[in-house]
Amino acid sequence: MEVTMSSQAKYRIEFDARSYLAGAGREFIPAAAALDGDWVCEHLGIPFDRYYRSYDLQREATEKARAEVVATLGLQLVHDKCYDHGVILNASLFGGAVRYHANSTPVLEPVIVEPESVAAVAKRIDAVSDEGLLHEGMLHPEYWDGARRLQERTGRPQRAPAAGGIKGLATLCGQLCGVTNFLMWLATDPEAMAELTALVGRTMKRYIRASRAFDGAGDLDGLSFASDLTGLMSPDTYARFCAPHERDLYETFAPHGSRYYHADSNLRNHVRVLADIGVTTVNIGPMVSVAHILSVAPTMRIDGQVPPTQVLWRGTPDLVVDAVRRDIEEVKVAGANLSQLRVCTAGSINPGTPLENIRAMFWAAQTFGRFDGAVDPALRDIPIEFDRAAVVDQVS
Repeated sequence: MEVTMSSQAKYRIEFDARSYLAGAGREFIPAAAALDGDWVCEHLGIPFDRYYRSYDLQREATEKARAEVVATLGLQLVHDKCYDHGVILNASLFGGAVRYHANSTPVLEPVIVEPESVAAVAKRIDAVSDEGLLHEGMLHPEYWDGARRLQERTGRPQRAPAAGGIKGLATLCGQLCGVTNFLMWLATDPEAMAELTALVGRTMKRYIRASRAFDGAGDLDGLSFASDLTGLMSPDTYARFCAPHERDLYETFAPHGSRYYHADSNLRNHVRVLADIGVTTVNIGPMVSVAHILSVAPTMRIDGQVPPTQVLWRGTPDLVVDAVRRDIEEVKVAGANLSQLRVCTAGSINPGTPLENIRAMFWAAQTFGRFDGAVDPALRDIPIEFDRAAVVDQVS
């Protein structure tokens, strides 16, 4: 693999993928980046609605994007899902027609149109067998068709959709009700929303159990949630309606293993609640600093906290490196173990994010995140100019 270089005002970035892969997690903290369907669509100029409706186009597009990323960075960062439905696969088992848009990920039509309709939806879903949950819903037949075709093409065994992780309770309920309605009904119709979160909690327990049974992974120990909508709830509201069910799912499916929580939103005031339900790793919005997370939960592992919008997408490689350095320094100042940090964006990577900036993020982890503390003095003495409060806005 050739060394790729770019000369910057502050840093001369020289990144060799083979050297990085040989030392990541052993000599220095690793970095991570996942380039999903939205990034692929933007990168290749493909309308989102065409991409998300066509298995064949997805395969062609992801293979092309993956080859370009490997040629540029030497890293496999583009997803290889059996069928990419964006963010709505889990919620689709409750029903709800899919809306496709040319410039955004698909969304579901709400199935809870008024608080009083929760009971009818619960009656319908509770009547479905655990195995049936894997095949019910708007998108699950397409998922299994994609899994079958991927197996035919690659020999890869078919895998169920939810063995390792799902959308979180708040996000699922927002998809089922519509975000505005769900947040409003939490205040105006708390009993109905308590019934809804209980329904989603017990349905997800059955859904995950069925997925693990299909995969022969009944002894898998670990679970992740992705729940951006949690940040639109107060910590008390989240603790009342969602946290008990997520705790139950963690205790059922991750009694001793990793308990991961992702949210693109500002969870600064939720860190304590997440720690209380046993979360072991967070990947939360860029408004939250590494220093704050560790001040509340000193043993928490952190995936982050590079701001995806203002830094990785819109910033320069210099700014990316400074953001990574700031996070590393905050781990050290907190007296935490450097291995508690994995360098990545604090949330998902935006469509349009340049590969040059992603390269800078991986280089910064390798260069400044060495476990032995060894850093070239000439680099160590370069001032860190990243100020989270000044750089990050509420949509980053």
